[in-house]
Amino acid sequence: MKFINLSWLFFLFLVSTYAETRPNILFLFSDDHALRTIGAYPGSINNTPNLDRIAREGALFTNSFNVNSICCPSRAAILTGKHSLANGVIGNSSKWNGQQWVYSREIGKSGYQTGLIGKWHLKGNPTDEFQSWEILSGKGGQGSYFNPTFLSPNGESKVTGHSTKIITDKALRWLKNRDQKKPFLLCAQYKVPHIHRLPPIDRMGGYDDVDFPVPDTFFDDFSTRSSFVSETWMALKGMKGHVLNIAPTKEEIDKNPKIRPPFLDEMNSKQRKAWHSAYDPRNLRYRKLSKENKLEGKAKSLFIYQRFIKDYIRCVDGLDDQIGRILDYLDQSDLSKNTLVIYSSDQGFFTGEHGWAEKRWMYEESFKSPLIMRWPGTIAPGSKIVKLVQNIDLAPTFLKASGLPVPDSIHGLALQPLFSNEYNFRWRKDILYQYFDGGTPEQRGPYNMPRHEGIRDERYKLISFYELNQWEFYDLKNDPYELNNLINDQQSKAEIMRMKKRLKILKVQYNK
Repeated sequence: MKFINLSWLFFLFLVSTYAETRPNILFLFSDDHALRTIGAYPGSINNTPNLDRIAREGALFTNSFNVNSICCPSRAAILTGKHSLANGVIGNSSKWNGQQWVYSREIGKSGYQTGLIGKWHLKGNPTDEFQSWEILSGKGGQGSYFNPTFLSPNGESKVTGHSTKIITDKALRWLKNRDQKKPFLLCAQYKVPHIHRLPPIDRMGGYDDVDFPVPDTFFDDFSTRSSFVSETWMALKGMKGHVLNIAPTKEEIDKNPKIRPPFLDEMNSKQRKAWHSAYDPRNLRYRKLSKENKLEGKAKSLFIYQRFIKDYIRCVDGLDDQIGRILDYLDQSDLSKNTLVIYSSDQGFFTGEHGWAEKRWMYEESFKSPLIMRWPGTIAPGSKIVKLVQNIDLAPTFLKASGLPVPDSIHGLALQPLFSNEYNFRWRKDILYQYFDGGTPEQRGPYNMPRHEGIRDERYKLISFYELNQWEFYDLKNDPYELNNLINDQQSKAEIMRMKKRLKILKVQYNK
């Protein structure tokens, strides 16, 4: 009996000792972040020194994809490690089942202190998925950029400031006040750079004399694809008014307050003053060019692109500033060495490619998500990981990092084998994508888009618009911009048949 008691005490000692050495996990997450607006990625058009630091000191994943390129399904896939049909969140209107298995609850049970701060954006508030949570409230879960309302188990509270900085402030406060005897899992989830793009005050200026590069596919004519591809409602040329921060001037609103747009109503007087100072000159210039008939045809599309991309990057700049604050705190608190830092986004985004500003499609710019990781002693600085990974891989990666087993029911794979340069292991050869938020052939639903699904491997991509009996096939090696649909190419027939078979197999494998 004494031997049993001593053995049990020794076991508890080992567990507590191991718990103290298990890495902290800090998950930094954004919304709609395009790879080309992160400095560390090839072809970047801007600088993000703090995000780039994570990549420089860790790993940059160049082939990271989501399973369903839309907000709620992507977040559910990350929490559960499963594809949409298996976790029940197939679209933005799907209800979240908080009773199902999620990685954060399991990690919390194992001795971690867990917290979520920022954008939750699932239909149904958190329950016990995290031990503490404080989420953006209002606007369907989007929250406001300025003076947002936060919801927690203690109720709602309105906070003055810009959401990007507020979320960071709350995250830093959580880190400082945590139980320092426990390892932690903290998810800091930002609204930025989701529409309507309102940069923080200190980032509203700049770029007025800069012309950002225009994507090579900006004037894509969609000549090899079905007509519905060009008929979707996401073309930049259709953007108007407040979406581009085009609004009446301060002088005009002072004369007639009724014309002030709702997004300016959300700001206080100081914030509105800063906004007008930055945007009134731009909007007066816009009016002048319009009056002179200089914004017609392609010239108008290019003007709208510059208005859009500059606000997008201003928002990203504000995010990068705040991530820098968090990295600095980890350094100053001696936490960097034992903290796994991850940066990702719920999906990518079209920033002018194919003339679009949206997501949802299986095309690369939307299908790909940024993924950057730093884990001193485990990930070699400057690593570039090219294997096919998906957002369902984050849950098993976090579990394995915290010393927990990965359930067989999870669809994702722990990423740890990829951290070694010795690729003496089997890794997936292809990945499945499914988008369910479209409508019927008669009524296509949001953005006039059809439902679709597909498979991608290291070279080829096959897309099925199954309700319309239409297919697309791309050779990504020779056609990285996906301009030439080869579905009727006789030389590609064998590859197409092979991928159709694999698509059926993956659907059976993952949709349960």
